Amino acid sequence: MKRLIMILLAMAAALSLCACSGQNQEEAGQTTAPPATAEPLATETAQVTASVSTEESAASAIPSSVEPLSIPEAVDGWQESYLAFLDDNYDIFAALWPEGMTGVGFVDLDLDGTPEMIVFDQGASATLGAQLFDLVDGQVACVSSTLDSASGAFGDEYFTTVSVCTSYFEAFRLSYTVDDGWCFWVDSANGTLESTWNEIIRFDCENGALTPVSVCTRYLESDEETGLVVVESYTVSGQEAQASDYDGAANIYLYGQDAGYEAAGVFLWSDNSYDTTYDGLMAMARAAVDAYKPIVTEDISAS
Repeated sequence: MKRLIMILLAMAAALSLCACSGQNQEEAGQTTAPPATAEPLATETAQVTASVSTEESAASAIPSSVEPLSIPEAVDGWQESYLAFLDDNYDIFAALWPEGMTGVGFVDLDLDGTPEMIVFDQGASATLGAQLFDLVDGQVACVSSTLDSASGAFGDEYFTTVSVCTSYFEAFRLSYTVDDGWCFWVDSANGTLESTWNEIIRFDCENGALTPVSVCTRYLESDEETGLVVVESYTVSGQEAQASDYDGAANIYLYGQDAGYEAAGVFLWSDNSYDTTYDGLMAMARAAVDAYKPIVTEDISAS
């Protein structure tokens, strides 16, 4: 219950001062429209209509029983692979994010046993941008970034258009839902006092690579003087939707059976020996390897 309350408070806080770098680093000041890295809608989208109430959808999201979680063994040498990747590609990171990276962490987001690497950029204010990397067939691939240009810089074979803006490793939440079983989720958010963008993202695995999936989005624009919402739009599974449909889809995330797992990572402000230089990034990455918390399935509730 305490964790649920924290999540609800976090979603409410996202409607205040939160902004991540995303496209703002490439197109400064573009804060009154959804980020260009969000999953694009089809040219002609079907209007989603509510079929159940928010209360009913919340009730249906709560699992009556939970299947045990099974995770394969991690790939040998994953630590060295990620560290070598950062070492080899530091010049690219420095070019794409000249202000430097603020954090590194490892989380097994697709539950295949081998953790993915999360590298945070500076962000624009309270919310940071997360770059996600996966180890696929022995090679590190960028699967998500707040910059579209990262796809060309790191290769686009597994790159998706779903980007993540959050400020905590713990924001990546492992939970069990009726429809999807065990999955990691995150509530991604950015914006200003006048406009906010929320996107609930589920992490799957396709073709052996981590695949972030946009579950639902919400965009709100408020009048600067009155604070009243003057523009609002929603999507569910990439289609235009109503507020009630967004709430219904979001409830799957909110009311899933939480595993109680808290992801760990290292931010540069946690130790004054870290900074935004090459040495600082590599030091954070090595510390993040040591801080990595593998998921212990025996500690995950199965009832």
